[in-house]
Amino acid sequence: MPNSLTANDLSCVRSERTLFKSLNFACSDSQCLHVVGANGSGKSSLLRILCSLLTADEGQVFWNEETIENNTKFLNSFAYIGHKDGLKNELSAAENLSFYQSMLSKPDDNLIDDHLAQLGILESADLLTHSLSFGQRRRLAFARLLIKPQPLWILDEPFTGIDHAGRELIESLCLEHLKNNGLIILTNHQSLQNSSLANHLEELTL
Repeated sequence: MPNSLTANDLSCVRSERTLFKSLNFACSDSQCLHVVGANGSGKSSLLRILCSLLTADEGQVFWNEETIENNTKFLNSFAYIGHKDGLKNELSAAENLSFYQSMLSKPDDNLIDDHLAQLGILESADLLTHSLSFGQRRRLAFARLLIKPQPLWILDEPFTGIDHAGRELIESLCLEHLKNNGLIILTNHQSLQNSSLANHLEELTL
């Protein structure tokens, strides 16, 4: 069954300032929605609304034509990576993945090694996360997406602070997800029209 995320007449006000209003869009299978706008335009706030981490001042969001509010099926259908990577500094890279895996399924060390290898950080598996570089931490955060594949990825500035090889790797993961009928909603300061995601891309300007 095809999946879709739809926003109807969304408005967001922060500190008495309207970031956006009457916002409408739809994202469906194999589509990457690139949210663009100036700093302070509400890009991150929009993603948090889509994750049910923030309530819109007006309007609604629907997952497969059902509101996302108190929607368990929706909560089990998306993965979110924000500005903060959600990693535990006192754990190693492998232990971080094991922690997240234990919440979703039975831990599997071989699978964890496979995910770390796929992100090019297997050699850092036993290093404490606080000792990893920003780029390595970003790769580790993305490894979490592989633990239990979800149809919808919501990504806030996924390419920030990583080198060219890291960007190509993350783009390839996103492209594979889209080719498997996944959906992606992301923010990024630079255009993605010349990226490998271009054929799946739609832009939403705030």
